Amino acid sequence: MIQTLFFDLDGTLIDTEMAASQAIHSSFEEWGIKLQSDDAHFITGRTWQKAFDFLFNKYPIPVSALEAGEQMLERYRQCLKENLIEVPGASDCVKRLAEVYPLALISGSHRSEIFFALDQLEILSHFKVILGAEDYAQSKPAPDGFLKALDLMNAKAETTLVFEDSEAGVASALAAGLKTCVITSTNHFGVNTSGGHYFLPDLRPVDVAWVKALT
Repeated sequence: MIQTLFFDLDGTLIDTEMAASQAIHSSFEEWGIKLQSDDAHFITGRTWQKAFDFLFNKYPIPVSALEAGEQMLERYRQCLKENLIEVPGASDCVKRLAEVYPLALISGSHRSEIFFALDQLEILSHFKVILGAEDYAQSKPAPDGFLKALDLMNAKAETTLVFEDSEAGVASALAAGLKTCVITSTNHFGVNTSGGHYFLPDLRPVDVAWVKALT
């Protein structure tokens, strides 16, 4: 029986893949560098630092890695401030489930971005544990974030369900021994999430009865 619920943020509660892609592409276009289409497959679901390490090792950027990273993060944060896109049903789903289940959020975004988004959705207080990129050692697809959340929540992997959207996120959840529900409508770059256990376009169908029906 499911007793604990975990959520990813980007692509699961908020639809941010296109905003992140825009922030990255606009900077590389300024530098006269054309990114390859399959770069998104590696970047999606990982921390910004992992994305930066990958991109800056692959392409000869004309500025320092620190300056480049700060520029892209600032552009991304500005996109969120101007147009935060909620995955349909996300805030209502979290509010309904929090009445019955302890919830945790494990994201590759920084805590500042996480708290901004959750505050905008008015669901910040519904999570007992919130982990961002600063809070665990290895980025998804490593299981570090989920394993730390299990420990902090005093939860068992076999009774925990995680909502995810990316290939790296699904791999991370599986490595931690979690059941995984994949949100599919935000998979803008066609990454492979076939390892998930359940699949939904968005969070509108998810309530307490839906979770209980899984058992």
